[in-house]
Amino acid sequence: MIKEIAFTAYPAKDVSALREWYATTLGLTFGNPFEQDGVLMYDEAQVGNGWFSLMSNEWMEVAAGSASGIAFEVDDIDATKNDLAAKGVAVPDIYDTPVCRVVSIQDAEGNKVTFHQSTLH
Repeated sequence: MIKEIAFTAYPAKDVSALREWYATTLGLTFGNPFEQDGVLMYDEAQVGNGWFSLMSNEWMEVAAGSASGIAFEVDDIDATKNDLAAKGVAVPDIYDTPVCRVVSIQDAEGNKVTFHQSTLH
């Protein structure tokens, strides 16, 4: 029945500003904007085979800053942490588990963003 995840959406008070944060801070490339009355309401960036989307919190009916479900897979979590810190992002210590390493930050609106590196090979 379910074959893959099509997209995940994060709520934003200001989709345009949050899109800029993700583009500048994480290097995501957005390319499917939808505007309503001259205001950006939605945009998405392809990540692997799926899409990471930013959507107006009014459309989502969810408070901006309340999302926490995304975990981006990275090749080198130490390099990711160092890159984010160099960009002025507050990054806590990396958490090691028996199967992965993870660290989470907050985006410009307070949504939780997690970075994951599998240690199973």
